[in-house]
Amino acid sequence: MTKSSKRIEWEARIKDWKSSGLSVAKWCRENGHKDHQMYYWIQKIDGSPKESKPKSPSVDFLPVKVTSKLEPKGSVLIHLNQISVEVQPDADIHLLSKVLHVLQS
Repeated sequence: MTKSSKRIEWEARIKDWKSSGLSVAKWCRENGHKDHQMYYWIQKIDGSPKESKPKSPSVDFLPVKVTSKLEPKGSVLIHLNQISVEVQPDADIHLLSKVLHVLQS
């Protein structure tokens, strides 16, 4: 099949689809064609899709103003087997990580 005969065939399909009043998906199911091919040819022949696939809704973000800072309330007690470690809110996280690593080994 040559390119021009393929185009003529798809132009006829698109004309048939338009006159059917069906959605692209339904027309393609009923006529044994793949809807993604139909969308491709609609865009190629007409220059833009006449029926676009549903788009996901747009998302708008709103600004958030933080009015207060969370203050640490107290220490955390970590139990590892028979050892307990009390961690203060201002503890050095890197040092705590090293201590816990040593205690686990």
